Amino acid sequence: MTALFVLLSLVSAGDVNRGITAEVWPVEPEAVVGEISETWQAEPLGLRVVYDSQTYDTLSFRMLLPPLTGLVLRCDPDALTLADTLAPDYGLTADAEAAVAAAPAWMRPDLVDNLMQLMSTKQNALAEMILNPTDPRLRDEIAFQAAHISPLHLMTMNLSVITSNLDSLFAIDNDLQYVEIVDYGDPATDDDYYSTTRYVAHEGGSDVTFEIPYEIYYWYVIMPRITDEFPKIIYERFWREFLYYDNGTTSYTANPEGDPYPLLHDVLDDITYVWDGEKHVWPSDRDTTSDMCVLDAVGWWTSRVLPRSATMPRPIQPSEIAVDHDGNCGECQDLFCAGLRTGLIPALGTMNINEDHVWNAFWWPLDYASPDEGVWYECQVDLGGGVTHAADSNTSYDDDRTGSTKHCSMIWNWRPDGFQWSTIEMYSDYCTLTVTVYDTAGNPVPNADVKLSSEGWHTIQKYKGFSGITDRDGVFTTTLGEEQNYYASAYLESLGQIIDSASALAGTHFSIPCTLTTNYKPQPRELDFYTYERFPIEGKIDSVLPLPSEEVCYIVLFNNHAEMGEVISGSVSFEGTDLRLQVDAEYDLGHCPTYSYEERPSQSAVQFAPGRLTDFMITDYEGVRVLGVAEPSSFSSVMREPLVLEVPPLSRGNGLSFTITGCRESVKLAIYDKLGRRVYETSADPDPSGNATVKWHGADRVGQAQPSGVYFVRVQSGDQQLVGKFVMLR
Repeated sequence: MTALFVLLSLVSAGDVNRGITAEVWPVEPEAVVGEISETWQAEPLGLRVVYDSQTYDTLSFRMLLPPLTGLVLRCDPDALTLADTLAPDYGLTADAEAAVAAAPAWMRPDLVDNLMQLMSTKQNALAEMILNPTDPRLRDEIAFQAAHISPLHLMTMNLSVITSNLDSLFAIDNDLQYVEIVDYGDPATDDDYYSTTRYVAHEGGSDVTFEIPYEIYYWYVIMPRITDEFPKIIYERFWREFLYYDNGTTSYTANPEGDPYPLLHDVLDDITYVWDGEKHVWPSDRDTTSDMCVLDAVGWWTSRVLPRSATMPRPIQPSEIAVDHDGNCGECQDLFCAGLRTGLIPALGTMNINEDHVWNAFWWPLDYASPDEGVWYECQVDLGGGVTHAADSNTSYDDDRTGSTKHCSMIWNWRPDGFQWSTIEMYSDYCTLTVTVYDTAGNPVPNADVKLSSEGWHTIQKYKGFSGITDRDGVFTTTLGEEQNYYASAYLESLGQIIDSASALAGTHFSIPCTLTTNYKPQPRELDFYTYERFPIEGKIDSVLPLPSEEVCYIVLFNNHAEMGEVISGSVSFEGTDLRLQVDAEYDLGHCPTYSYEERPSQSAVQFAPGRLTDFMITDYEGVRVLGVAEPSSFSSVMREPLVLEVPPLSRGNGLSFTITGCRESVKLAIYDKLGRRVYETSADPDPSGNATVKWHGADRVGQAQPSGVYFVRVQSGDQQLVGKFVMLR
């Protein structure tokens, strides 16, 4: 699966008055993107043999089909039997496969998707944590973090963050009166076990309890990342433990100028309920948290720990922010969200970068009796005044709500893996944008990164907003604020200004086409060789199909997209002499470079449901053979290793090493810059094991040093070729 990466840039440190914690990037200048001369054909992952000499009359499955892979079932119409023949080879270690099997079934495809992007040492380290937790109740929480922390973060972070995060969380749970973690199912015996949190709320002056959906619990209570920070241990403690117990090497409660700053443990000690469902605006002169709900108490704590406006440097780690005791809205956002999650409240960061403001949101059910549906309500701590807002949409200061001079452009929520989605409709009147991306042949391009930008508040400088990826039809749709100018880029293609402020009226829908001028995007495989009919699947299928003959045939569920993975589930069985096929294409998995204000970019899995299987076919062996499968008589033999290219996503300095495995012939390597110009090429012979290592020292063929930026690497060995992308920083 192709991984995309983004180069982060910093701006001058001279401007310290902005509310956000970190400066946004200026938009890169518009440029014509050069066309790469060759069409880069994606190489499929290998299929591995799982045929175990047993036959069945019914087979059930649920699995991830990465790009250009498939599930192949061998069917004998005469004997009315099926054999589990071939499945995708994810490249997991034995320990990683055991960890996937031990994780909850609903989580396994995403866990596979993350683990397959990691080296074997990281796979095994995470597998050990999943298989042998200190308490079996922690297995699902550990597995979820392994499945959804960015692979780029997992490659470099101290993995003890995962367990430290949970150890303190469960200890804190035992202290708090308004919440408890509840477990459903037994990890030792149940396939779909899960955990969630149960809360006490007030309604009409009486207590009422409710549980949140488990997805909300895992994403917005458990996950260790808030917005743009790198998950790490600070002052020998993870922020959840540090803020609650203050037992690191540095204390945030010490105040040489007066009374100690409040400790979060003491603030939450007597709180008995989370919220009463009413809009709250607590004044700044409150000296205690008596009679407060959790939301107000954590806001009060945040305002007391940060009594001063921000000074340089401006940290983004919650523990360091607490120790500094100063901040603007960016620091307030990070510390408030960390405090809420420490108190087991589902919370996230809400961004309005272009209008120089950020705040938080907390999840709340629409109905206590049926809490599966909920709303992200805004909450914030005002700068300098210590005022805490809950369920107050005036936090955006948009003209539509407050009568101020602001017309907010882009407001979005931030998921802990880096994925961001528009929430402008909560705060302002809005319009809708659809961008459709096509390749040079006019075909829709899936998984293309679409980036949006607009001028900042009271400035003509452009700032980046959020980004997203196109679906299988090449379409990305989002909402935007009214009366603003908007600019966009799709993949490497600058679209310039796509909307002007005069036409950006509430309720307007803008449809923008984009045809790429580069052929970089991997292409699907040619499947026109099949002699049997192919059946497109839209979402779900439940059909009885006549078998083509009494000879052995093959049922193929093939994901022919070169960029989008897909999770499928279903069963195949006989109904008389016919075949009954039940398949649900559950969701797609794409990967996008969601920019973050941090050293490394972040990847996220984006789900589109219902998905769409590219090709379902019943074929003879000849059709299966063309997919690269071994002869039926040698299903138990070792299949050839696929070509694998290991590319460090980020290079510092003048040396970069590429490792290529699975080589059967000499390796040709070429490096292209962002405009598609080939700046370097070389070749190497593999060793007897099929491995080759090629080093690049950051210079072109005549020794000219190349600048920092985004580069592509293309390797070819025999009839196999792969493409990778990396960032070089000098």
